[in-house]
Amino acid sequence: MNGLPYYKAYPRDFLEGTVGMSFELKGTYRLILDLIYMQAGRLPDDPRYIAGLLGCSVRTWNKNRTQLLEAGKIYAENGIISNFRADKELIISNSFQSKQRENRARSNKTNVLAVTMVEPNADHTDTDTDIFKERVTKVTPKKVSAEDPLFDRFWSLYPRKVGKGQAQAAWRAATKKVDPQLIIEGLELHMPDLTDKPAQFIPHASTWLNGERWADELEHKGDPFWDNFTWENSK
Repeated sequence: MNGLPYYKAYPRDFLEGTVGMSFELKGTYRLILDLIYMQAGRLPDDPRYIAGLLGCSVRTWNKNRTQLLEAGKIYAENGIISNFRADKELIISNSFQSKQRENRARSNKTNVLAVTMVEPNADHTDTDTDIFKERVTKVTPKKVSAEDPLFDRFWSLYPRKVGKGQAQAAWRAATKKVDPQLIIEGLELHMPDLTDKPAQFIPHASTWLNGERWADELEHKGDPFWDNFTWENSK
């Protein structure tokens, strides 16, 4: 996996999740998270190495390491230190980047011009021309129609069925940039957050698509993974 140059952090959650920790331990925890994200979840569990990066003694790091492990803020296995939320964020980020690379490669292929040269018939008459005829066909991506099964799947899942025509237009625009299956998978992940709202607060499908909401951070409420494994929640 590739490391991330930045990651989402929520000050309120961090402060609530580190209540009771010393100032030194909070600072250590934040720096360890930075290192985990920068090194793609592969931070070596090497006391001298980490102490050098943190600018503290090996003894101080070992003391803080023990407290962070006991609090469930980090875990250590197979010679690596990591964090459960960081693991999931990195997997999602790399999956999304892979899809984008595939989409760009597919788009480059579909924009190639296919040129075929057609020779004149050997039995041509005086009315025939003696020049070659060039037939140029531009290969374009398949257009999304109202019968597109993937759009139908998206529409059947989306909890607020308002403005289907606008949703189809937004779908066509979105699927030129992103694999449609990725959008559907994103919708399935966000369904608990969407259905937990009153109908009037659920955005129209076109708004959801235009805003690329499938790539949004999952809301904290109602997501058991965030509740059980995130660094911002205390044990």
